[in-house]
Amino acid sequence: MKYINVYKDIKGKILKGIYPPGATLEGEEIFCEMYGLSRTTIRKAIAKLKQDGYVHSRQGSGIFVNPPEFYEEKSLTTISERIDKTENIETTVLDFKTIEADEELSEIFNLSIGSKLFYYTRVRKIVDSHNVLEKTYMPYYLFKDFNKDIIKKSVSKYIEKDCHYTISHDIKNIKAINVDKELAQLLNMEEGSATLQIQHKVYLNKSILAQYTLEIQTKNNIRFVAVR
Repeated sequence: MKYINVYKDIKGKILKGIYPPGATLEGEEIFCEMYGLSRTTIRKAIAKLKQDGYVHSRQGSGIFVNPPEFYEEKSLTTISERIDKTENIETTVLDFKTIEADEELSEIFNLSIGSKLFYYTRVRKIVDSHNVLEKTYMPYYLFKDFNKDIIKKSVSKYIEKDCHYTISHDIKNIKAINVDKELAQLLNMEEGSATLQIQHKVYLNKSILAQYTLEIQTKNNIRFVAVR
């Protein structure tokens, strides 16, 4: 679809810094001339950029580029995925295997009981920051070449760049939990203390669930961002 090509081009310019945070995008007329497309197509592309958190509009002022926190929160899975650009991150893979979906997982992924899933557990230590434990399930039929080496890097980049899928959105459910003995040892925390567990459901286009993750982190606070 033509509007998707426009969306990807503008998104790419935002990610590369050609349109830096706070910058104003060109108006519809200029975009129509730039891409040789109708206003309707341009508006659909801008609407998707808004939906994915890359830009926001101010009535009478124009379309403005959001800071990275807005779209990274929406388009990437976990805390460790969001800071994968740094070299100060250590990844330890604790478990990696293929399993069969039980009743709960089959319902989560809308698959038949017994369908194959990849399951992995990893601890990511962000030097001079905090630690994150991730327990993740991914459908085998979508990622047949998935392997342990990928887990040591950015799984989101694998999904989007290697598999050529587009991550649409990430639905999060957050709750407080008590740190048990195992978690205390894995994350270097005090047993019995409180922290957050974040359940991520990461979707591709057409609402296809690509990743189900339980993330437990050593930081027990959370930030909410809103656009006026």
